[in-house]
Amino acid sequence: MKPNVVIITTDQQRYDTLGCNGNPWIRTPVLDELASRGIRFSRAYCANPVCTPSRVSIMTGQLPSRHGSYNIGTTAADTGNFLSTVLTQNGYRTHQIGKAHFYPWDVPSLENRETQGTEPFYGFAGFETAELSVGHTDWGVNGHYEAWLAEKGIKKGGHMAQLQVKRLFEKDAYQTGDWGMPVKYHSGAWIVDRVRHFLQTRDKNRPFYLNIGFQDPHHPLSVPKDWQKVPTEKVPAPCGSFDGRVTAQNALADGIVEEVCGGKFGIAGNQDTVWKDVSEQVIRTARSYYYSMVELFDRQMGEMISALEEAGVFENTILIITSDHGDMLFDHGIGEKGPLSFEEVLHIPLLMVCPAKIRPGVVEKPVSLVDLYPTVLDYAEIETDRKTCDGISLRPLIEGEKWIRTGVCAEFKEDPGAVSYRCFITEEWKLTEYTGEAYGELYHLKTDPGETKNLWFDVQYLPVKYELLRRMLDETDKRAFLAERPCRC
Repeated sequence: MKPNVVIITTDQQRYDTLGCNGNPWIRTPVLDELASRGIRFSRAYCANPVCTPSRVSIMTGQLPSRHGSYNIGTTAADTGNFLSTVLTQNGYRTHQIGKAHFYPWDVPSLENRETQGTEPFYGFAGFETAELSVGHTDWGVNGHYEAWLAEKGIKKGGHMAQLQVKRLFEKDAYQTGDWGMPVKYHSGAWIVDRVRHFLQTRDKNRPFYLNIGFQDPHHPLSVPKDWQKVPTEKVPAPCGSFDGRVTAQNALADGIVEEVCGGKFGIAGNQDTVWKDVSEQVIRTARSYYYSMVELFDRQMGEMISALEEAGVFENTILIITSDHGDMLFDHGIGEKGPLSFEEVLHIPLLMVCPAKIRPGVVEKPVSLVDLYPTVLDYAEIETDRKTCDGISLRPLIEGEKWIRTGVCAEFKEDPGAVSYRCFITEEWKLTEYTGEAYGELYHLKTDPGETKNLWFDVQYLPVKYELLRRMLDETDKRAFLAERPCRC
């Protein structure tokens, strides 16, 4: 029987949030154990540092410049080649649970339409069924999650304690606070409950694909009051500083990014917060609550694995755990995300486990989330349409075969005519070229993993810049769409 597929995507989770990724003080025993049972990718990168473009890239195997969902607020142009559609057409039982964010949230769309109680949506984005929530933590009590809470007696409009948040600071873009929602009714608990229900009621004669979107650790950093917080003194202080020669970084630090770099809707993933003026108390507390949310996710993953094992499907399930992008979290003097290409926002966790098919190991080559699409299809023995896919199957890399790619690409576009970049990442280097600008970024990651010294402006590195730009163009050319040519003319 073909393998089942479970893709779990958290929201805004940095690479350094797992013990298995080198963090010595965080408690993520479940994810660390999973890493030891499967493949841990130490150099995985998202295709874009903002939610919708990155998530559509996972679903299509395409960079944003190809699939067109270049920013939040865009509509997925074509779900006909979504992974969900392809797997449904090939006999898989497909179901989406939690956050999707393939469509806009601030106008009526397929994601924020009214639910009929807990009845799932049908035919959403290529999935046979879907149970959705829109937003994050206390902003995310809506959709099927809201209906599930209502069945538990927790309803909006009654000033119920479970829905209240005590914000800790008056001025805090992360909105750090203690949430009255108990852990047992947290959105992650709802997801686990719905996974159990799906596994118990599914047609056992069909392989399945579950696409699961956890809301955490995206801000608001609202942590259940009954969940233990990581002590602030345990969390290291932020590292690095921004480069004032790079307009977007300077504008973010000064709190004028929307005026300097924004499009018609401001700026994606950030706002006019004067990041350079945030107090140390706010910084340390926000970082503590962020990592506390990751520890809560780890516990929920333990319950998820138990559900898969109890259903007898864990051994033959390709389980992928990743995140759509990271979070600056005050490193380099900047918070959240947006027009940035630092490791904090592009470098994300990626684990892949399937005891029946994948031997444990570590992959140190740079890979991209666009690679997940062809990888899943490879294991499912379904041909990938190379004309429309930017990713490469990771199966040869996992199985120790020759790897042909020289680097991976990431992109950002606020709006046509507004700030945009293309980033190219190799084993040694990272280059970020801002469209139409003389400034850029160049870091030698081998010797400067913290990206403390921008070499873009150093003339002695002109040959390096040229070579990296040439490689980026070569990789782009490999992905170019070519029509059939049956004759000379």
